[in-house]
Amino acid sequence: MGYEGNTQCPGQKDVMSFQRITIFDFDFISAASVNDVVADIMEHVSTNTAGIDFLITPNAYQLVHFAEKKNAAIKHFYKHATYVLPDGMPIVWLGKLLKKDIKHRLTGSDLFPALWQQIKKQNLYTTFVLPDDNISHLFQQEYAQCSCFVPAFFNAADGQYIATLAASVAANIIKNNALFVFLGLGFPKQELLAMQLEKTLKEKGYAKPVLFLLLGASFEFYFGLKKRAPAFFQKSGLEWLYRFAKEPRRLWKRYTIDNLRFLSIVTKEILKR
Repeated sequence: MGYEGNTQCPGQKDVMSFQRITIFDFDFISAASVNDVVADIMEHVSTNTAGIDFLITPNAYQLVHFAEKKNAAIKHFYKHATYVLPDGMPIVWLGKLLKKDIKHRLTGSDLFPALWQQIKKQNLYTTFVLPDDNISHLFQQEYAQCSCFVPAFFNAADGQYIATLAASVAANIIKNNALFVFLGLGFPKQELLAMQLEKTLKEKGYAKPVLFLLLGASFEFYFGLKKRAPAFFQKSGLEWLYRFAKEPRRLWKRYTIDNLRFLSIVTKEILKR
């Protein structure tokens, strides 16, 4: 599905003093920890009087799909997101190889618990778009100041359904002045939905601040519905191997064919330099 309508990229707002490292056409934030990013986000939303911001966490799998021609409009939209976090160790390693210091891997799964704690502490209204009712029920049990949407299964090419879903979510954002909107549908559904949400909010004249955070499976990890790899696998860049061993049927293509495709775009990036 090609994105139509507002073709402007989201504006890249000033954030703290983070250095930005450009790799694969994305300006990745170089920060020492997710706690630094959380501190900046909370400061940013408290001082940002208007505007729609985006946080994305590209990993090797997503970068492969961002590089596809059919996803060019999505990449164009998100490459200047306010917060672009390096979610995979290969990105950190490539940064060092190119003598561009990405200080630390910053994953959505590490960011969310730290940010969620601050959101609850300040009693800020939050909207979620989640993959299943179980996660929705757990969030509503944990925190009253949130709304959860669980869409029916849909095809990423179904623009009409995405527009209808966006209209419902946008109405909730406007009604509750939600500062944070978390999306956990996976690539490219969450990306397409967030793009449509921005378009819908602007069409409705909504001018208050809202940060869309595209975090994939982070919520399943948060509630322990999926187990993250042990620290050794995460730090050594072998988290993919751990996940593949857990779900070989579902992930075999991602970690065989897509890994080879990632090596191809890495080679192109090195040659470009």
